[in-house]
Amino acid sequence: MSETISSSQFRFRFEEAKFFYEQMKQNFQDRAKFLYFLDAFLASARSVTQVFEKEFHDNQHLMNLYNNKCKEWENNKIMKFVREMRNISLKEHTPKTQVTAAVGFHISVTIVDKVSIKKISPSEKIENVEVSSPEPSKQAKEEEQTPQPTPRIVSYSFSELPEWFDENPDVMNVCKSIWMNLKN
Repeated sequence: MSETISSSQFRFRFEEAKFFYEQMKQNFQDRAKFLYFLDAFLASARSVTQVFEKEFHDNQHLMNLYNNKCKEWENNKIMKFVREMRNISLKEHTPKTQVTAAVGFHISVTIVDKVSIKKISPSEKIENVEVSSPEPSKQAKEEEQTPQPTPRIVSYSFSELPEWFDENPDVMNVCKSIWMNLKN
């Protein structure tokens, strides 16, 4: 790591939360790794405010700003949500998520010896043109012709939510919102 970590525990926790958020984005297609980093992100993001309060409790100006922000967050369901999900994550189990996946198909094209094409000139004259294809390679002849599914995770959503939470949000959107609240 080329950067040195500041001696400030607050800064360390803040950067740690950012790191776990970035790891969630990078490991989006690997469900196990994604959940590991989600757990870590929730714990780290929640501890940012706790460490800030402990570290700067003697600085009256910063504590006034912090207390005002906390009052804002009391009515912010995302920040309330992170506190609750972090408690579930640490004391009970990894937050349960649902995966939405899309399946696309890759289809191998069969190489043929000749292709007939109808050419229509500007004067609307129709001509048949035959095009010979190059000799297919041995590998191309042996390729399977069956469509191969390529599943891809599109989103994660929380499947276990507090009763007061009235929607089923995308995990990455919630985490981004948490991160932006902490950053501001």
